[in-house]
Amino acid sequence: MGLFGTIQQSAGALNTAQVGLQVVGNNIANANTEGFIRQRLEQTPATAVRQGGLILGTGVRATGVKQIIDQQLAERMFNAQTAVSGSESLLSAYNQLEDLTSDLDGGGLSEQFSLFNNALHDLSTQPNDSAMREFVIIQGESLAQDLRTTREKVGNLADQWNGDMKDMATQINRLAESIAELNVQIATIEGGGLLGSDATGLRDQRYRNLEELATYVDINFQEQESGNVNVFVGGDYLVSNRNFREVYAAFDESAGGIEVRIVDTDSPLQVKGGKLGAAVEARSGVFGSYLENLDNMAAALIKGVNEIHSQGQGRTGFDSIVGTYPSEPGVPISQAGLVFEPKNGSFDFNLVDNQGELLSTTRIEVRNLGQLGDSTVNSIVAQLNDITGITASLSGDGKLRIESDSPTSQFTFGEDTSGFVAAAGLNTFFTGVSAKDIAVNDVIKNDLDLLAVSSGGINRDTDTLFQLLDLVDAPVDELDGRSIRGLHEQMLSKVGREVSLQASTSEGLSDFYATLKSQHLAITGVNIDEESIKMISYQRAFQASSRVISTASEMLEILMNL
Repeated sequence: MGLFGTIQQSAGALNTAQVGLQVVGNNIANANTEGFIRQRLEQTPATAVRQGGLILGTGVRATGVKQIIDQQLAERMFNAQTAVSGSESLLSAYNQLEDLTSDLDGGGLSEQFSLFNNALHDLSTQPNDSAMREFVIIQGESLAQDLRTTREKVGNLADQWNGDMKDMATQINRLAESIAELNVQIATIEGGGLLGSDATGLRDQRYRNLEELATYVDINFQEQESGNVNVFVGGDYLVSNRNFREVYAAFDESAGGIEVRIVDTDSPLQVKGGKLGAAVEARSGVFGSYLENLDNMAAALIKGVNEIHSQGQGRTGFDSIVGTYPSEPGVPISQAGLVFEPKNGSFDFNLVDNQGELLSTTRIEVRNLGQLGDSTVNSIVAQLNDITGITASLSGDGKLRIESDSPTSQFTFGEDTSGFVAAAGLNTFFTGVSAKDIAVNDVIKNDLDLLAVSSGGINRDTDTLFQLLDLVDAPVDELDGRSIRGLHEQMLSKVGREVSLQASTSEGLSDFYATLKSQHLAITGVNIDEESIKMISYQRAFQASSRVISTASEMLEILMNL
């Protein structure tokens, strides 16, 4: 090989040291660049040659510049990022619900239940006092208003999370498209994996995009030999080489709101975590569950009060009345679509004079045995029309109308073992079917004398009123034996527990993610001291190689002068 080979060998070492110094300089320059993954010069001994009986090395060869990263650790870190983002989003949802429903200021639903119940107690001491009657109406309407307002506010929060899901779909598309474009650029620069170097700047950007994407959905990504990465979400690919699947947000009634779907297949994106998964859980599990319980609570209040009030009497009877609930009049009563299904039983229809004296009582049969011959709304109307002095009819939407034919007679209801009167919305205190539309019946608001307090006749007793007392604290079968107020308190308690549990979960996941992030940065981050040592090493190597070249040149000059 001779002196010329020695000079050539050392020249290669000089070039390698220069490249190594450039890599070190780039690392140091990006020491504070977020998301930068440090690089390392890959070098290997050059191919040895045979010279006589010797095999001599020919120096060093730079084979590539590689990023220093633990792929499996990065995937675990991304998965932890997904869990943290989802948990923190859920915590935010629970905090929003707690702030909205908290009764700490004494002005929530618990207070309204107490005020309504107290107003009934006050009326029981003076049942004929008009001011007391009006106060019951006022407190009932206040309670209904509070239920409607709470439901509206919680519904608005759920709608906000639906709106957030639209923005998340946009962000997912942006990131997926960017990753697909970077795949093309990386594969092109790296020669489809044939070169020994990484397209470091582009790969840094792709890792940042993958990490951001992991905050929205749970991803699984696989790097190919060509340098491309394929990204999967719940078994469906989102990015494959240079292609990406676009998603869109659309309202889906079966899903209960916005659903993110894949454009190509029109199938839902199978998301289990991240901000998008948390948004679905917040809408359906956090706010949706609360709204369901609120509606059940309001429905139990409506039914409980109305079943008692509908078979009671006030200080006067009705000249005419129209039910508040529509029905399918020609089908069996169990299929009539009333607000709740009447039982097999009967109710009393009482004719009274203008002074409230009983003229006659007719028992109206309500047959509901699941057999041929069960009552229909039409058959009940026919029974009412058989009563002299009464006209019963149905509106176009199946609402029952009853009118007295004589200006000197009125009518009342009583002894309803079937629940039909309340189910049809006759002589009820509340209207509506849930927290969305609960309200005090306008009929009572317009005539306080129709507020039912008696069950034995007009101005005869206060039995109906006493049955209404403390109704909010009585066990209800439809609420699994819980009381109306008890369900509300359980709802508040559950929200408080979930906030505490979610906060603890988020803290634990954040600590775990911080640990993985620290391990990741220990591998990928730039250590100035370590780079300084490498810089000195390359400097010393450069100096030594230069000295070899200088020595070989001197020896060559001596030979030339011989």
